[in-house]
Amino acid sequence: MKKNEMATLDDIARECRVSASTVSRVLNNEQGIARATRDRILACAARHDFVLRRRRKQVTRAVVELLVAVPDSAQTAHNPFYEIGELVNSIGDAFDEVKKRIRIITYSEADEALCDSALRASGVICAFGAIGARAREALREKGIPCVFLNRTFPDDNYVSCNHFNGMLTLGDHLYARGCRAVGYLGCESLPMNRDRFRGYCAAVFEHAGSLDGMHALHLDSIEEVGRPTAEYFTARGCDAVMCFNDNFAIRLIGELASLGVAVPGGMSVTGFDDSPMRRVFSPRITTISLSTYEMGFFAARWLLDNIHRRETRRLRLEVDGIFLDGETVRGGDAKEAAR
Repeated sequence: MKKNEMATLDDIARECRVSASTVSRVLNNEQGIARATRDRILACAARHDFVLRRRRKQVTRAVVELLVAVPDSAQTAHNPFYEIGELVNSIGDAFDEVKKRIRIITYSEADEALCDSALRASGVICAFGAIGARAREALREKGIPCVFLNRTFPDDNYVSCNHFNGMLTLGDHLYARGCRAVGYLGCESLPMNRDRFRGYCAAVFEHAGSLDGMHALHLDSIEEVGRPTAEYFTARGCDAVMCFNDNFAIRLIGELASLGVAVPGGMSVTGFDDSPMRRVFSPRITTISLSTYEMGFFAARWLLDNIHRRETRRLRLEVDGIFLDGETVRGGDAKEAAR
């Protein structure tokens, strides 16, 4: 070591004829070093005015920018089927203590926002809807991970409710309660109707042995649920109707009442989604919870892995909904299953 040159950890180690790690352990006051060796190292360090410089931990000040696309208010005003607060909470819990900023946009502005060259986003969640092909391609080019919630696409990442199993569970419940002529009220304009209708068909076939007695009515929107809808099922002798969602069920129950048909005494009715409207409606609808929190949490955890750990695995996950017993199926005990 040259005169007036500051000593290094290696210099102290060479002079004391020990390893650099031993010097470090002594200066960090760690145990397991012989007393003579410890005294020799401390004396050498004192002679050279050597102080162990601790490396400062790198502090990251980067904020994760999350973009969440949701349906426009016009789409949910008459047909609320999820709570945005529940979705935001699930994303926040998944990212836990990570610094983040969650920005909510609607699908009417999503395509333009995602194609903007100045877009700042670490990850994107498309909830209960879809973006255009151009926007998807723009995200791929920018390397921004994107995941869809409750929508399934062959070439994209998604977390969805298992609509088929949920509807099959409701059908099994109806037949177990003595229903034999079960109808289906669907919403043809929404993509998950296909899997929910398949679940209904499977339940009918498993319990009736054929689809000959199947009575299904597919509408384009909830606004079309009216008196003729109720008459369709009563005229065919149905003793139960499985509805596309809770809000279809609420409208149908009202129309059945106008015909003098009580629920569940005159006809059993089930819904789907566990929507906010269902929680304030009486009688309480027997339904399947959409598990919005669980879907949002899994989607956000996948984004976290992509953003922080640079994971590139694909995500194809279907979450089973939770059966919620209510008061709209005959023979029910009017007690809702614990969520």
